[in-house]
Amino acid sequence: MPGAASGTLMSSSRTEASARIPEWEAPTPEQFRADILPAGRPAVLRAVARGWPTVAAALEDPHRCMALLAAHANDSRADVLRAKPEEQGRFHYASDGQSMNFIRGSGNLPGLLLALRDEEHADPPHAMAAQSMLADRFIPGFAEAHPMPFVPAAIEPRLWIGNAAKVATHNDPFHNIGVVAAGRRRFTLFPPEAEPNLYMGPKHPSPAGTPVSMVHVTAPDLDRFPLYAEALESAQEAELSPGDAIFIPRDWFHHVEALERFNMLVNYWWDAGKEGEVHE
Repeated sequence: MPGAASGTLMSSSRTEASARIPEWEAPTPEQFRADILPAGRPAVLRAVARGWPTVAAALEDPHRCMALLAAHANDSRADVLRAKPEEQGRFHYASDGQSMNFIRGSGNLPGLLLALRDEEHADPPHAMAAQSMLADRFIPGFAEAHPMPFVPAAIEPRLWIGNAAKVATHNDPFHNIGVVAAGRRRFTLFPPEAEPNLYMGPKHPSPAGTPVSMVHVTAPDLDRFPLYAEALESAQEAELSPGDAIFIPRDWFHHVEALERFNMLVNYWWDAGKEGEVHE
């Protein structure tokens, strides 16, 4: 795998010239279905989940949100990823290009939340994350208490909980709505036609179960990945706060960067042509 030890590295301001993702202020479900979804373009949906209990708690104090989750979680175990501080929050490949730069363990949600509290005092912290957890399996009643009328009723919410971690650029063959419930997240999106300039890695092994870009969006090495400069010309970016959501159409590539010591994303995958079909 090409590394990033040398070459021309761009700074974390890599997308200063990127277009902003179009935004809607508190759109209704009817507006989403009539105007946003048919357009097939990304959209930021501001304040659509401000009434969620977790969002209200996080806006008051992230620790209150953590306590709310812990109080309602059961003991079901989830996969938990952990990367050393020197990886700067990236769950990606190790220097050999085959193994991963993180370890995979398991634990229940209350235990993960305690570990995240411990890492708040580390500088820099280990990156930790539990990804794509079916919400009601770990927090019974979560879906009912956190409605999302923009998606088909059969679609189950999934939880992504961790600290300041980065999910490498990838795409999914499903529509996606991601709701920031706690913390802040920065999304960098690329259209499907940008794929030749994203230097996608192998299908197997992969850090996330789907091919990911070999380019680190937060510090791209343009000597090793020169075509990535062309991908940036079509990039779009947005930063979301608790209660905000983003619509990512199927096949659009996206890089997700959590920006706080505690972050929670709730997402919904669905196939618009086969209502009720979900990504496993």
